[in-house]
Amino acid sequence: MLFHQPVLTAEVVHFMNLTRDCGVFCDCTVGGGGHMLAMLQETKKAQFIGIDWDPEAIAEARSRIGVHMDRCRLIQDNFNNLKTILRQQHVDTVAGVLFDRGVSHHQLAIARRGFSYKHDGDLLMNMTPDKPALVERLHNTTERELVSVLKTYGDVRNCKKLGAAIFKARRALKTTRDLRTLVEEVTPRRFWKKTLPTVFLALRIWVNDELENVKTALTAAFQTLEQRGRIVFISYHSGEDRIVKTMFREYVRNGSLRMLHKKVIRPSAREVTENPHARSAKLRAGEKCVHS
Repeated sequence: MLFHQPVLTAEVVHFMNLTRDCGVFCDCTVGGGGHMLAMLQETKKAQFIGIDWDPEAIAEARSRIGVHMDRCRLIQDNFNNLKTILRQQHVDTVAGVLFDRGVSHHQLAIARRGFSYKHDGDLLMNMTPDKPALVERLHNTTERELVSVLKTYGDVRNCKKLGAAIFKARRALKTTRDLRTLVEEVTPRRFWKKTLPTVFLALRIWVNDELENVKTALTAAFQTLEQRGRIVFISYHSGEDRIVKTMFREYVRNGSLRMLHKKVIRPSAREVTENPHARSAKLRAGEKCVHS
């Protein structure tokens, strides 16, 4: 399977409250369509909208969903534009919204996308062509910004040293191999395994403005939820999870949201064994409160 293997699928189906089988549900990160297919199979009448900014993901989802496409609309766009997308689809409110922020195996495996330190390719990392690639962003940044990116988005322990090294070599960095080699030169060997993925993660988040997009999209998602509508968010990065936790907590505090669980939901040991990419997943779910 090339595209992102769905994580916590049973939990998603449960928290989305599909038993009522009516209304419109929105998967804001449809990926290869795994979660959406599971939700479609649990319903007979409900309608679904799937959003992804990767055209290859949309194509895969369409192929995977197959016979259920009569109840599904797939949109290539950024979930940051959720309210506009729903308006264009003539949808006023939704019964449920899902975000699964995992990067697909497909994106990591194809070298030309530039996401992974395990495959040599151009230093891109941009999800869509309209976003400047990493190699361009590096040419227009400062050492201070790079250090901040590594610290904030990747919790990189030697962020100052790495930020300075990347800034100094930025115009010579053309490929993922160039970046990997630089990180390995600056980092003690025993820390390579932990440092490499966090550096690449931090830079990917930066290039695609992912955390700002999450704030905007969560706000829009909550505003478009109908009363008793459900919102489910699966994050894989501590910074992203903090944003979700903080925003959900604020909605609970003002009486707008009811949490559907006491503690954050994590994959079982069995699921992690079957799908190691699920290891860092955290699911949070809530229901929009009814106001008199």
